[in-house]
Amino acid sequence: MVKKISIISILFCFAFGIHPQLIEKYQNGIDSYSNGNYQLAIQEFEDILKHDWESPELYYNLGNAYYRQKLVSGSIWAYEKCLVIFPSHKDAQYNLSLANLNVVDKIDLPDLPIYLKWYETIRNYFSLQNWIKLFVMSLFLIMLLMTIRKTLYQNWLKSIENIIIIELIFIALLCGHSFLESKSNSEGIIYSPVVIAYSEPNEYSSKIVEVHEGLKVNILDNNEDWVNLELLDGTIGWILKSQIREL
Repeated sequence: MVKKISIISILFCFAFGIHPQLIEKYQNGIDSYSNGNYQLAIQEFEDILKHDWESPELYYNLGNAYYRQKLVSGSIWAYEKCLVIFPSHKDAQYNLSLANLNVVDKIDLPDLPIYLKWYETIRNYFSLQNWIKLFVMSLFLIMLLMTIRKTLYQNWLKSIENIIIIELIFIALLCGHSFLESKSNSEGIIYSPVVIAYSEPNEYSSKIVEVHEGLKVNILDNNEDWVNLELLDGTIGWILKSQIREL
């Protein structure tokens, strides 16, 4: 079994340009998690992230290790990062819902209309990169069908082309929406157990609200030491940058 793992690791490294040391760290993290050494697993997975390499499974396993260590903020951050790359990751979705049960701050928003729920479900099924890939594939397919129809005089293909054109328009809408959202929205997870948000980027200004670890917030602005955040209910305040981890 050891030999098989080594061969697979080498092939994986060549295929994706990953340094063998990172593969070794990842395997060490998996082994540490299996042996109940969750802190060491966290250390190994975080070291991989410092080398600017990421994947859905890396974040998912990191989230599991944080969750086992009862570190709510770390587990939520990791699961959220997993879902950014792979929005339809069912296990990450489920584990995130479990981790969120431990968040002290509960901000309930009104339910979306059913048609918006359907739209958001479809849009979040793939990441922006995968929607773009699907758009390119559909565009290639329609060009191929048009070529076949005009070359072989197969007019019945016209109806299929019309369906794909409608699909292309819808996918373009999803891509545009996801792209604008990714550019306009910067989010983060509160990382300290208790955090005070101030009206200005200093501790001498008025206290606006107290929030707790694990809460997901929007980031409006930041400077060297402070971050301007917005809660889901519209409350805005400044907290220290060390108290939040950006997604």
